[in-house]
Amino acid sequence: MTNVAEFIETRLQIESLVQQIALSAERKAIPHSKQRLDEAARLLETLKAMVDNDVQESAVGRLTGELAGLGAKVEKLTRKTAGRKKQPIA
Repeated sequence: MTNVAEFIETRLQIESLVQQIALSAERKAIPHSKQRLDEAARLLETLKAMVDNDVQESAVGRLTGELAGLGAKVEKLTRKTAGRKKQPIA
């Protein structure tokens, strides 16, 4: 069983990464976004193992949703960027 302080610190790290991902996605910095997204997903798995009550479960659910949304946004940007690079130069 982990303590609440560890849970909170890990949650705060993920929330910070969520903000960084959103900002880098807005700036279309895809590699940076992907790197932070991978790091946040790894921390989220750690956080899921720490869940000990309903409030913590709710926080994990919220963060899972936020990361899923950001992941979709980054993937969409990746496809857009890849589509532009494949167009032949006239």
